Amino acid sequence: MLSLVLAGAANASSLRQSANAKTNATGASVDWPFFGNNSDNNRYSSLSQINDTNVSKLGIAWTASQGPKLSTYETDPVVVNGIMYYTTNLDQVRAADAATGKLLWQYTPKVNFYLAISGGGGGVPTNRGVTVANGNVYLLTFDNQLTALQASTGEKLWSTQVADPNQGYSETSPATYYKGLLILGSAESDSGRRGFVAAYNATTGKQAWRFFTVPTAGHGWIPKGSKASGGDVWMPQVVDEKTGLVYFGTGNPYPDFDNSQRPGCDPWVNATVALNALTGKFVWGHSEVCNDVWDYDSHQPPMIFDTTINGKTVHAVGHGNKSGLYFIYDAATGKVLAKSPYLGKYTLPHVLTAKGSLTCPGFFGGIEFSPPAYSPLTHLVYEPGLDACMVLGKGIFKAPTSTSGFMAAVDTSTGKIAWKTQMPKPLIGGAVATAGNLVFSGSNDNHFYAFDAKTGKVLWSANLGVAFGAAPITYQVNGTQYVAIAAGGLSASAFFKGLVTGGSMVVFKLNGKPITKVPAVTGGANGGLSEVVSVKGMTKVGPWEYVDAVKHHVVFKIVAASDPSNNGFNFNGYAKGKANFIVPAGWLVNFIFTNNAALPHSVGVTASLKLSVDSAPLGATPNPFQGIGGNQTQYAGFTVYTPGKFYMVCLVPGHIQAGMWDNFTVSATAKSPSISVQ
Repeated sequence: MLSLVLAGAANASSLRQSANAKTNATGASVDWPFFGNNSDNNRYSSLSQINDTNVSKLGIAWTASQGPKLSTYETDPVVVNGIMYYTTNLDQVRAADAATGKLLWQYTPKVNFYLAISGGGGGVPTNRGVTVANGNVYLLTFDNQLTALQASTGEKLWSTQVADPNQGYSETSPATYYKGLLILGSAESDSGRRGFVAAYNATTGKQAWRFFTVPTAGHGWIPKGSKASGGDVWMPQVVDEKTGLVYFGTGNPYPDFDNSQRPGCDPWVNATVALNALTGKFVWGHSEVCNDVWDYDSHQPPMIFDTTINGKTVHAVGHGNKSGLYFIYDAATGKVLAKSPYLGKYTLPHVLTAKGSLTCPGFFGGIEFSPPAYSPLTHLVYEPGLDACMVLGKGIFKAPTSTSGFMAAVDTSTGKIAWKTQMPKPLIGGAVATAGNLVFSGSNDNHFYAFDAKTGKVLWSANLGVAFGAAPITYQVNGTQYVAIAAGGLSASAFFKGLVTGGSMVVFKLNGKPITKVPAVTGGANGGLSEVVSVKGMTKVGPWEYVDAVKHHVVFKIVAASDPSNNGFNFNGYAKGKANFIVPAGWLVNFIFTNNAALPHSVGVTASLKLSVDSAPLGATPNPFQGIGGNQTQYAGFTVYTPGKFYMVCLVPGHIQAGMWDNFTVSATAKSPSISVQ
């Protein structure tokens, strides 16, 4: 049955057909075959069975969990011939009946999430989906494997390595298919590596070309001996079939909060860039922030549309920058045709000071990586966004407690804001627009929203009990329209206090089952605590240790980045094995863990420094693979009865290898806890 269902997937040209051109006839099926639905990447669907008059009747068609211990969920599914292909954050690929959710096959790759990530990079395991073409499913993994699977069975066909994870690279988003090539970018998580876009033969996996977004030291804008770099490309690209160009957005320069080694506009970081899609030759680029010290990436996926500028139809590329600006370019030349005002709050210092000052937006931006949507019916771009200011300075990253969000509609003819709807919490993950006069998007307030595409009025919402970090899609199977979204938060959830995370694919249809909350992931591995640990009544032994000898109880206050040494990876200035935390066997151990760094961190105790994602720590803070953001505190508690040598580590992938570990000894002879420092 599967081979018959997927027969059409073998024709790549048919897959490039826009879903907009398909019929809405009764009984018809309409796929969502690409990341952005069509080859223009504009996240628009001509479906209108679900519309502004009946959207309130939406109910649940089916749900599927990515795994009970997996928190946050950013996958963007695709639907080809009625089959949904989607991923988990651990790079597992699943094929399911798009109407019922019935699992048809799944593929679990061998992925090392703990390879070294240099220079203080690293990140939470994330996967935003797969590419389907030529009867194959193409997967990119966190450790940089490009793998081809047979779409009908999930059988592995071939695999190739596109970058070295030990140098700081990872892959988190699907490739873009074009004329036998798979075009993909790179994610470095600010590890100081050169961003790139590369193309691979979709049949053999052989590299066709590679373009680096920044030069090597001693060339271009990077001085000799400088460590400046950056410009990663970690969201999908789009290829224009009219111009033959591939367009993509680039990340911030490195070091991101220090421009002392990189004056000027630093091409091509914080930019939209166009290359010849078949050769990788540079055609044009435009810097969207100059000179960036605020982490204002231009990492949104671009989209293609025709618009009217001064009465003339123009073939254009639209692209947003994290500062909150949306640019509209001539697709062939890169000329700026229109630019929006700042969509969110905007005020920032020109120089980062030692004391720090209020910066709006903070480094989460006014608009995030969230792919926006465009409707050819309204000629508006729909941008979900956030107002999340921060106090930024030299080594200072403090997030104000209040955050809010918005959905903004940008007129592609003028760049002006057609309407803007303020929301109680940030909208991060993306949007979809439909011919039913609807725009869908999820929010950090745990609600999935439907907006009126013409006015911005909220027409419907569903409380799923968890935040969102992925974009919705819509498709039709045998005459029934569905709306699907991955619910559970985003990889940066650690930075938003009180955010509820989880990991479920949720699919809606008219007159479906009653809407209920999906499971949330609230606890950590083996002893993660949500309650506050107190040291009241305990004896203070040194700056980081509190002891109750009668109750055999010790509390260690652990601080990540308590001083600027070791690139922020330190436990109170120790780390890299310079300290040994010694505890008598059978004592209760509590950690009060505070993160002062911009990057997420966690703390746990493990039996080895060589971990897999399935390794169970003896004790750890909640969601240890995700960690917490700067100026936040978590707690952990555990008891170890068996003497032995262990390790106190940060469990965010890559951070052990970056040096964030110390020794932890459970002693059969020690009478009281102590900390020994080299």
